[in-house]
Amino acid sequence: MTGRAATRRPGLARVGATLARAWRAVSWYVKEVVGENDYEHYVAHLRRHHPEARPVSRREFERAKLDRMASDPGARCC
Repeated sequence: MTGRAATRRPGLARVGATLARAWRAVSWYVKEVVGENDYEHYVAHLRRHHPEARPVSRREFERAKLDRMASDPGARCC
């Protein structure tokens, strides 16, 4: 009976790995859609194209982002 249980574990490990990979993909997608990764993209862009520039803090970035959204509501539905 122990041999039978041992043969099931690799299948369960694959299922677990597949579920974990799917969860990471869904999590990444949701973060991209709602804009949670915008600051990381901003910092990566700044380092790649403007290495001498110092990035603003996350708080300053988010404040500026909200100000832009409030001043130009054309892309929103409400």
